[in-house]
Amino acid sequence: MESVNQKDVVRIWASDLEQWISSVFQQVGIPSSDAAIVAHVLVDADLTGRGTHGVSRLPLYVERLESKLICSKPRLRYESTGQPSMLRLDGGNGIGPLVAWRATEKAIELARDYGSSIVVVHHSNHCGAMSAYCAEAARQGMIVVALTNTPPGIAPWGGREAFFGTNPIAFGFPRGGDSPPLIIDMATSVVARGNIIQAARLGQPIPLGWALDKYGNPTTNAQSALEGAVLPMAGAKGYALALAVEILTGVLSGAGIGPEVKNPYTDHSGPSNVGHFFMVFNPGNFLPRSDFGDRMNFMEAAIREVPPAEGVHVALPGDRSEALRAQYLLEGVPIDRALLIQLNELGLRYGVPGIEPVKTSPWLKRKEKDL
Repeated sequence: MESVNQKDVVRIWASDLEQWISSVFQQVGIPSSDAAIVAHVLVDADLTGRGTHGVSRLPLYVERLESKLICSKPRLRYESTGQPSMLRLDGGNGIGPLVAWRATEKAIELARDYGSSIVVVHHSNHCGAMSAYCAEAARQGMIVVALTNTPPGIAPWGGREAFFGTNPIAFGFPRGGDSPPLIIDMATSVVARGNIIQAARLGQPIPLGWALDKYGNPTTNAQSALEGAVLPMAGAKGYALALAVEILTGVLSGAGIGPEVKNPYTDHSGPSNVGHFFMVFNPGNFLPRSDFGDRMNFMEAAIREVPPAEGVHVALPGDRSEALRAQYLLEGVPIDRALLIQLNELGLRYGVPGIEPVKTSPWLKRKEKDL
């Protein structure tokens, strides 16, 4: 997808953006502590270059909350499986990032008590980028596998109509010392559907090879792609992985399966009923925590010493995301002007003052004054 013209981009301090998002959510009935969690998850996505799953989703979430298709004060109920380290969470149709965050917290707690845990979730909603939950568990010394199903986006192998979601798979691993966690977060499709949604919003084409139209023909038209199907990564292998994720998140949890998961953009007939899966375990079960960190550092150093191909360098998953986080914390989170206008119009409806770009940010003014 073509990048947004830099002239059409403004930057917002991450802390300002997080506070503003939290304020909007509170105005639509989400308690302040819950709103802060959701805001953190969305801004973390923007900070790590996953903007298609960040603040751009706010208008959708608010629309669903306004329509009572998402519950602003969900009753989260943990259901026994007969095994103390395994639970099923009824998300109460709560906003996805809150439900997924609470499930992650519970999985970490259980892993501390029992060494490992699994929490499956039903009656949830789109939960943003899975990387945020993986990072939280890994920062607490845990290894995590996080999965979610999504509305139909991938056709079964040989089909032309979408059935499975883009069903992301994410992992989080603690590193040695003070290094940030190693995060792997990827869709089982060629590209996350959010990239196609963003291209359609911006009126941009998509690369050939990303998607099919509703007739099963390759397309570069983003809107046609949304009406058709995204291609799985690695052909039939990606389709098989999407199927595995659907089993663990939809079938196992009791959430929607395939087309039962309602598209939040186009289907207003009822709750989405998204399913999640979180498996967390303590690497200290297998070897001392310091040894695990040392071995992680050894492996990473050995990978980076591999001679690079011409014109590139050897990288690890998450390198780009961490570099962007450092850059955006210093310079501000980039969002396109069209989205800024949309957000400020949304805030105006709820009496929340508009977001100020970096150059006019009250924080920057205070900093300049201090200097």
